[in-house]
Amino acid sequence: MKEQKSSGRELGSWNKMEWYEELDFDENPFGIDSKYVGNEDLLDEVFYSIMSGNIIVIQGEEGSGKTRVMKEIVRKFGGKGKIAYVNGKNLDKELNVETLINKKKGWFRKNPKNIILLLDDVEHISEKNMERIKYYFDQNYVRTVMLGTSKPEELKLSPSLKQRVWKKLEVGKLSDYEAVQVVRERLGNEMLTDRVIKAVYKESDKNMKKFMENCEIICKAYIDNKDIKEDEVKNILERGKK
Repeated sequence: MKEQKSSGRELGSWNKMEWYEELDFDENPFGIDSKYVGNEDLLDEVFYSIMSGNIIVIQGEEGSGKTRVMKEIVRKFGGKGKIAYVNGKNLDKELNVETLINKKKGWFRKNPKNIILLLDDVEHISEKNMERIKYYFDQNYVRTVMLGTSKPEELKLSPSLKQRVWKKLEVGKLSDYEAVQVVRERLGNEMLTDRVIKAVYKESDKNMKKFMENCEIICKAYIDNKDIKEDEVKNILERGKK
């Protein structure tokens, strides 16, 4: 008689499962990119600016979705070394921007007008480096420069660089309806009611980063309670953050 194999749960692996596996997802639905929802007009404006070859500033509070906009740019224009992405938080303030340029020297020589330079958290980049960026833009070493910041008042832009900024765009907060669509793209229509999702969005101060984190907390609670009500959201989130 063949020995019957025990399931993973019978072997005690249930506790080792991630919450999303318990809900039959292969990976965390809030840790992957889904269809871009909301701020479509802003995204169209960004795409137009890139095609036109401009310096633009995109601003919004921390967690508002600036980085997601940059991911959409990479998705549309990426490949063949055309995009250089730099997060200002990861740079030494005295790092010479030429270091970045030299890494793509071959591309700059062959197709100097095709490089898209994406600078996130640009308030951390020194004025000296910002001036170098202006120089490379003026010399057609880069086609477009996108400056992302959550603190526009701290940008180190010289008067001449300010004159070269074609447009400043702000990432706006999603409507309640759009927030629901963001979650539906990740979870489908079976989990969580629209009212619950809207309540989570409200408790997240309509900040997308907090919203995604809080949706995870709610989904973990959903494992044990498939009938979560909107008036329970606040208490669930408070317990989940302890």
